[in-house]
Amino acid sequence: MGNKEMISYYDMGGESARMYREIDNFLELSKRFSPQAVKRKRIIGSALLWGATALMLAIIIAGAVMDPMAGFTNAATLGVFMLGTIGGGVYFSFFYGKKPFIEVVRTDAIIDRDGLENVYNDLKHAVQIPDTPAYLGDEYLFMRGKVMCRIRDISDVYIRVVSDDDSTTYYASVRVYDETGNTILDLTTLKGFLAKKRQENFEKIKQPIEAKRQRLLKLSDTVDDI
Repeated sequence: MGNKEMISYYDMGGESARMYREIDNFLELSKRFSPQAVKRKRIIGSALLWGATALMLAIIIAGAVMDPMAGFTNAATLGVFMLGTIGGGVYFSFFYGKKPFIEVVRTDAIIDRDGLENVYNDLKHAVQIPDTPAYLGDEYLFMRGKVMCRIRDISDVYIRVVSDDDSTTYYASVRVYDETGNTILDLTTLKGFLAKKRQENFEKIKQPIEAKRQRLLKLSDTVDDI
């Protein structure tokens, strides 16, 4: 749809609006990224971050007055955190929501290219992958309250490991490459203290995705050979 940026599916009314509304509600796009939602998040984020900055500055000043030496040490420590809250405050105050959100861009790009009815019908028949917010259709992977992608655009299903000083978290993730670029989608946090148990849980998630992905790749190869 060449004029999608000027006329939304809601403006079209009728079946187009109804089908798009179900997709929108499932992914919670308007709920999270409507102008009203963006404005609300901008106000809350700015207030919290600038408030935290003001609080830390007050602590630094009070510490310097009461004990200059200890105050200097506290200032050095809190100053690092203040840089983060100031940066976050600037971001929420002036930049948050200025660029299109990738979740909306990706969903609209898929719908525009593949067709609204095709995406809608796949969502209606999608089956939830156990213990995840992900639903698997014949052509698409839908994540409730998040985003969608084409199954054939998934280049890898893997365990993503995130470590810090205190803990390590394991995610069942997919790597996606499509017309909007590269992205990583975390399907769920893998449970289990033992690596074997995490691997078992991961395989239950990976297998249905890989089965659909391989089927689509074979269909694509067959079409190319014709």
